[in-house]
Amino acid sequence: MVLVIATTKEAMVLKVLLERYPIDDIEISERTGMERREIRRTLIGMEGRGWVTLDRLPDRMFVKLIRADFLFLGKDETQRKAVKHKKGKKDKVTREKLKHDQHDDIMYA
Repeated sequence: MVLVIATTKEAMVLKVLLERYPIDDIEISERTGMERREIRRTLIGMEGRGWVTLDRLPDRMFVKLIRADFLFLGKDETQRKAVKHKKGKKDKVTREKLKHDQHDDIMYA
């Protein structure tokens, strides 16, 4: 199992490769919105790690997945949503009590 951080360029490329296969570097750059030069650099690094093999042609680079056991680490969309806290009477009462009890320490008892 290969652990990949979900926000990296490798993760973006891997998600496209897992969706559509076989594919070339031009189509990967169109789907990810990254420049072709960045895609090529990323793919060469992935080839060095043993994740993909590259078939290089003069104008294109075809990508073949060697592995498919990737685990993406990072926050899910549900984890990114802000948590809403409900303000009610309890919070107001607690705040009012804190205002009045500021000088009610042991020193003043």
